[in-house]
Amino acid sequence: MLPSTKTALLSLTTLLLGTTTSQTIYTGDTLQGYPIISSLDITDVPSNTISRFWLSPASGQGGLPYFLPIFVARGTEESANSGTRLSLSASIHGDELNPVAVVQKIFARLNETGRFPGNSDHGSGKSDEESSAGGLFNGTIIGLPTQNPQGNLLNQRNFFTSASNGFFTNLNRVFPGVTIAEGGGLPDAYAAAIWNGVWGNTSNVDVAVDFHTLSTGSLGPLWCYADYRLDGVQRLAELLEPDMIKIDPGEPGSIETTWVEAGVPAITVEIGPGNIWNSTLINRTVDYAFRLMEDLVMFGGSSSSGGIVPDLSETYIVTNFSGTAVSYSGWAELDVGVLEEVEEGQVIGRVYNSWGDKLEDLSAAVSGRVLDVLVDPAVEAGTGVATIGYNATASEWYIRVMRSVLSGSRKGIA
Repeated sequence: MLPSTKTALLSLTTLLLGTTTSQTIYTGDTLQGYPIISSLDITDVPSNTISRFWLSPASGQGGLPYFLPIFVARGTEESANSGTRLSLSASIHGDELNPVAVVQKIFARLNETGRFPGNSDHGSGKSDEESSAGGLFNGTIIGLPTQNPQGNLLNQRNFFTSASNGFFTNLNRVFPGVTIAEGGGLPDAYAAAIWNGVWGNTSNVDVAVDFHTLSTGSLGPLWCYADYRLDGVQRLAELLEPDMIKIDPGEPGSIETTWVEAGVPAITVEIGPGNIWNSTLINRTVDYAFRLMEDLVMFGGSSSSGGIVPDLSETYIVTNFSGTAVSYSGWAELDVGVLEEVEEGQVIGRVYNSWGDKLEDLSAAVSGRVLDVLVDPAVEAGTGVATIGYNATASEWYIRVMRSVLSGSRKGIA
């Protein structure tokens, strides 16, 4: 199927199904004092309030339900329709912990602005620039601080299902999901519950940002994937002011690409390494969220489109990645660090055996800038130890796009 046909069919499905959610459906149960819902409709969530809900997207073996925490920051009554509806989602992979803190801090900071009088516990200080202008909030933000709490619990990147002694599924390859009734498995139904139950099959969302990190064991900066072919995506990426932007055709089944295929501007933001909280990168990302809100006129006032001029002086924009992998199992030593410039053919490390004898030198295949490096020295043959961002020729870029469209080729990061 041609990409344009696929996009058209998904858009038609969205048009036909995206308006079916007519109300927030409460199960009647609560967890930790907050209501459990099975479906969210932002138009009937209390206005001028930051609300908290739980969603149970699926149940595991034995019927034990999973629960996802959901923030909904809804502005004025009329802005549910006239203002921007922004989704901020995090930790679809269980080892992606920086994003958890990012979403938590975004909503804590929103609560401190005083723009949500429905919350009695909001802070009184208004030192932030977004609160100094006064007024209420224009629009709605849906926040998912973790989409994979089971993975967080297991300290595991992927989603575990128990059948046949267990499988691990990358949830960021199965969106928008398939319900059980439609023949989907548990991971597919889990994704479908988020897509339909939280995001309303796009009816609750106009703009989306999905927060990630690298896999555990690698170091990296603040960067993003962005499919510039859809209007609005480049602006989302540049407002981040990241260390690197990867102009990218997307990955089928990922949250970002599913949004883009539905016509919703979205990017994947990668916030450094997995399994830690890096306060510098967390704070940079929180600041980005508030720049984005300002750009989307969510703090009121007249349209500010183009008003913010992103500082891209330290941003390296690339179209391709080149990975350096080891040919032997052993112990890898790298000479380069994150964001260092390298030249084609440059030796960037080596692999030793258990005696300390050198097995091979590791060389850069291209000239560019180092995106990430492996910090775990124990490696197996075929393991990638460094990724270099670079700009491809026009023919290389065309081949890259076509391969991605036909089969998907984003490797082990998002």
